[in-house]
Amino acid sequence: MQRVFRENKRFLNTLVRNRNPVNNNAIGQARKPGGYYLENTKELYENTLQIEPRANHVVARIHNQERNITVLKVSTKDWALQKNLYRLNDRAAFSLLGKILAYRCSQAGISYLAPGSSLKIGEEFPKHSVFIKALTENGVSLTKS
Repeated sequence: MQRVFRENKRFLNTLVRNRNPVNNNAIGQARKPGGYYLENTKELYENTLQIEPRANHVVARIHNQERNITVLKVSTKDWALQKNLYRLNDRAAFSLLGKILAYRCSQAGISYLAPGSSLKIGEEFPKHSVFIKALTENGVSLTKS
């Protein structure tokens, strides 16, 4: 009897992925941080995506505004990424950074993010476009609502 239970447990661990369906943001019950009453009304989100391209490498962070902490951080200076890249700040690096960040988001139960002010969207920024495409193809959506 014990042996069958172990086999079933292994089967379920490889098959089931927890995507955190009871997320307070998804059902609209999370308290969003507010600003001064004189400011223009703008949407505030709990998890925002920030990209910091530097001279030699790139850092992508997911920042929680309510708690003021960095939830996830991925950098091309990480040894596992660095050994697979020729350069640490080209298009291939942005693509790989997006894939790794999407994988870590799925492990943490984060299914959507709000784009931060450092994320440039458009054809003028091809590296950022490659990063966003890699994120969305791997299951993380960038939403504005």
